[in-house]
This record gives sequence, C-alpha cells and structure tokens, in this order.
Amino acid sequence: MVELRRYERVGFLGKLELTATTSGLSQPARSLDLSLGGVGAITQSVFAVGEIVTVIFFLKDTANCEVKDHVAGRVVHLAANVDANTIGIQFLNPLSEAEHPLLVGKLMRL
Repeated sequence: MVELRRYERVGFLGKLELTATTSGLSQPARSLDLSLGGVGAITQSVFAVGEIVTVIFFLKDTANCEVKDHVAGRVVHLAANVDANTIGIQFLNPLSEAEHPLLVGKLMRL
C-alpha cells in the first residue's frame, strides 16, 4: 500500500493532552512525530478512528515558560496494543505560522 502524504513528518517528542469533543474527557499522551498536517501520538487511552479531538501541545517559549497550543484534528489511524495505543491525528486545518507560530517554528527547526 502506498501512503500519500501532503507534508513531511519529522520526529517530535513532547507532552500532549487529547480531548475528545464528544465526551470532553482529556487524556495524557506523548507525540511521536509531527507535520504541518498532523501528529502521531501514543496514549493509554482509546480513541475511535473518525473521532474529532483537540490536541493540546505543551511547549516552551523563548523565556522558557510553558505555552499551550490547541489544534483540532480527526483520528485517522489507531494501532491498539496491550501497553499503549498509537494513533495518527490529521489536523482539520494544516498548521500555519499565523495561527501557531511557536509550534510551526519548532517544526521548521527540526
């Protein structure tokens, strides 16, 4: 199977929080990779393919203060495992520097 990707993915390890829009429940996660179009994550929680989620990225600004960046996305991939679940989230809108300057800045430096 050939994977068609619009944006290059790069390794990006960081703290996330995933919130399902239907239930409003937030779950901790860690990012694995990132692109302008989505994020790969690992979590102990279960999310359904097609589910809309808010991804909260915990970042550090230039003053080393924690900043939260919220990005809406849809779960497009799920690989369940006994230890953790790997999920792929496609952003509803690609990341733009105007809306997510810190996150795009970090992505471009990788």
